[in-house]
Amino acid sequence: MKREVPWAALAGIGVATLLAVIFSGGDLIAAAAPVVTVALLYAEWRAPLRVSALGLFFLSLIADAPQDNPMGGYWHSPLYALGELLCSNWSNAFGISVLPFTGIQLLCALLLLRIVIRRLSGNAPAGPRTAPVLQHSMAIFLVAMVALALLGAARSGQMGTAYWQVRQFVCIPFFAFVLAEALEGPRDHLLLAPLVLAAALIKTAVGMYFYLAIALPQGLNPPCITSHADTLLYCLALTLVGLRWVEHPDWPALRRMLWYAPLVMAAVWFNNRRIAYVGLAAVFITVWLLTPWSSAKRTVARLGLLALPLLAVVVAIDWRSPDPFLKPVASIRTMIVARDAARSAADASTLSRDIENFNLAQTLRMHPLGTGLGHGYEEVVKGPDISEDFALYRYIPHNSVLWMLTMAGPVGFFLLWSMFWVGIYLAARALRLARTPDDRVAALAAICAQLLFLIQAFGDMGTQNWSTTWLVAAALAVAGRLAVSTGAWPAPATQPAFTLEPAWNLNR
Repeated sequence: MKREVPWAALAGIGVATLLAVIFSGGDLIAAAAPVVTVALLYAEWRAPLRVSALGLFFLSLIADAPQDNPMGGYWHSPLYALGELLCSNWSNAFGISVLPFTGIQLLCALLLLRIVIRRLSGNAPAGPRTAPVLQHSMAIFLVAMVALALLGAARSGQMGTAYWQVRQFVCIPFFAFVLAEALEGPRDHLLLAPLVLAAALIKTAVGMYFYLAIALPQGLNPPCITSHADTLLYCLALTLVGLRWVEHPDWPALRRMLWYAPLVMAAVWFNNRRIAYVGLAAVFITVWLLTPWSSAKRTVARLGLLALPLLAVVVAIDWRSPDPFLKPVASIRTMIVARDAARSAADASTLSRDIENFNLAQTLRMHPLGTGLGHGYEEVVKGPDISEDFALYRYIPHNSVLWMLTMAGPVGFFLLWSMFWVGIYLAARALRLARTPDDRVAALAAICAQLLFLIQAFGDMGTQNWSTTWLVAAALAVAGRLAVSTGAWPAPATQPAFTLEPAWNLNR
């Protein structure tokens, strides 16, 4: 049967391309935007839901988001164009003011529409996708966000600024819902780990190329080799390979850890983020406390006892050393001791964060019920002036956790962050009832991912990055699904349980 050529659609794409060229002043990226957009939308609509959701998840992890200032602005990798398409508001990326949304938001909205249509048509698979209590906490999160927007507007807040304050953060429940709906089988969550590991390897390769082939030959001193947001991706990838070996200490798991961990750890090292070492230490302690004794854990304990005297000597000798090969020691020192007579750049950064946190605390004292969205913190103590580089520094502080407490007040803060407390609780319950090593690894990874996100949010604008919000959303989806499949949270009696299907079957 001969198919008709969709002349109307092609004509529409042509007109859109012409208008994009005219309104953008001949920008090449804007000219290509209509064709690329239609291709992405068509793929998202026609591909199996699981493939579409996982594809968007993976592309969001590897994209170089322009607002994250990747490579310190010294170089744009091939992933930068992908970041402009997915992570930047199209009104800025393409110079067309009628497009005030990002590619991620548009594609996620399309996936949500597909899920709604599938449910209304009765084609959705039977059985709950996630624990109902997690769905309720996500609904409470969204209602609280709307209430805070209304409170901010009532107090003459800047609603345009409010959008930027929560642009990524408010998407977490939607991302988690899409992933929970798209991963239909009870063990489909196992597909997420390879994507995280592959994304971390890609970002490691791009970052090391930039550092070795561009930054070093030109004598550049970039603040990071990829971006601050990639800290969570690197730490979670290292956690995944470590968990696989701890829970199932066979030769393939050890071999994977021995070649993978040094590569990604090199990216952590050269990316120069102090909070990465805090996150890795927190994950190590969490995993140590939650896992039973095994051959892998005994090996780590013995090696740790042997290395402890040497580690103590290194820390004592190099506590104040500027040696670049001792970054973890220096990083710990700058976070603990910030008021030395001769401050380094890192110490100055710590002092500015102290001033910012003090101002947030004073703002909460002045507004104990919260300021609402669209308001900045009260600058009781004037810190370093960064308004030229970041005009919204009073509205989007580095410490997202304290800012949320200031903006929402104690009650609103509890409603917003209860989603993560529920997610961690469900993952911990699933860990206790898990019957297989894979389920235990998934439960532990869900706990660690949420912990890493909270650490990133507390220290380095973790709620302002697309990749971090996707990762914590995936952790929530996994926690909710594991809670149902392991019996940690009972499914509604009116819905049948999951049916077992192969995790590699993508033909949906």
